[in-house]
Amino acid sequence: MNIILDNVIFMLQRAGGISAYWHQLLRRMIRDGCPMRMVEQAGAKENIFRRQLDIAPAMMLDDRRLPLRLSRYLCFPTPNGSRPLCHSSYYRRPQRASAIQVVTVHDFTYEKFRRGPARWLHSWQKGAAIRAAHGIICVSESTRRDLLERYPEVSPDRIRVIYHGAAEDYRPLGPAAGDSRPADLPQTPFVLFVGARDSYKNFRLALEAVAALPDYRLLSVGGGPLRRDEIELAQKLLPGRHMHLASVDNEALNLIYNSAHALLYPSSYEGFGIPVLEAMAAGCPVVAVNASSIPEAAGDAGLLVDEICAEAFAQRLVQLEDEALRKSSIDKGFAQARRFSWETCYRQTMAFYDDVYARER
Repeated sequence: MNIILDNVIFMLQRAGGISAYWHQLLRRMIRDGCPMRMVEQAGAKENIFRRQLDIAPAMMLDDRRLPLRLSRYLCFPTPNGSRPLCHSSYYRRPQRASAIQVVTVHDFTYEKFRRGPARWLHSWQKGAAIRAAHGIICVSESTRRDLLERYPEVSPDRIRVIYHGAAEDYRPLGPAAGDSRPADLPQTPFVLFVGARDSYKNFRLALEAVAALPDYRLLSVGGGPLRRDEIELAQKLLPGRHMHLASVDNEALNLIYNSAHALLYPSSYEGFGIPVLEAMAAGCPVVAVNASSIPEAAGDAGLLVDEICAEAFAQRLVQLEDEALRKSSIDKGFAQARRFSWETCYRQTMAFYDDVYARER
C-alpha cells in the first residue's frame, strides 16, 4: 500500500489538538517504517509538533507554492504510480481522482458556532472531503452522530470511530508536585482552564465560577494571548486571582495538572476533549459538561453538570474538597484514561487503512 499524507495542519496551527493527533500518527508510522510520503510546505516547521518529527527528505513532497489562504483549499499534489491511499490532516483532497481517500472528521464547531465566509468555505471543503472519502474516521461517537445527521447520504459502513489518546507525558508526580511549583504558577489553590476560549468554550463561566470561590485562583493555559476584552473581564470578575499562560510544553502542563485543584472544562461542545484525558492521566479531577463527546472521554470519572452555569460548576469544585470524593474521582480517572492511548489510535488507524484499501483497490 502506497500512503500519501498531507501535513497541511502544521501550516494552519502552531499547536493544537489536531496537530497533536497528526504528530502522534506520523511519529509511529516513521517508527514502524511505513511506506509513505508526505506533502508539506516549507513553513510547517513553525508548528511545535512538527519540530519534534525527524522526517527523511526522501519522504517529502513539495506542496503547492501558493499562499496558504489559497493552497489550504486546493487539492494536494499526488505523484504518479500505483493507486495511493491518501489521508489529509485537514480536509484537503488529492489531485488524483483515482486515489483512495481517507478523511478524519474531528467535530462540527464551524457549522454550529461560526458565521459568514469562514463557515461557508470550511463547510464546503469538509463536505467535499466527506462525500469523496472511501473511509471516514470520527474521533467520537458524538462526532459520528453529528456527521450522519448532516450527511445522511453517507453510508455508516464507511465510518470508523477511533478515539484520541493522551500523550505519555501526562502522569502522576506524587504528593510533592505541589511543593515544586515554579514561581510563575499560583502558590495557592487554583482551578485550571485549558485550551481555546471561543464562545462555546464558556471561558466567562469559568471566571464566574471561580469568582464564587474566594479561596481559589484560576489559571488559564493555551489558546494564545488574551484579548483586551478577556483581560478586562478577568480583572473585573477575578481581580488579582487570574493568571494566564499562552503556551506551555507537555512537561510543564503535566506539572500544572498535578498541582491543580481540578480541571474546569466548561465547553458546551467538543469533538473529543483531549484535555479531559490528559488531566485524568495526571491525577487531576475533572469538572465538565454532560454534553457532546465529553461523557465518552470522561466516563464515570468526571464530575459532570447538566446545566451550563457558573453555580453548577462552583458546586462541583467545592464537592472536590471532600477527600473521599476527590480520591474516588482521581482513581476512576486513572482507570478511564487507561482505556485510551495514542498507540491504540495509531494501530486502529493502520487497520482501517488496510480495510479501506482492500475494499477499494
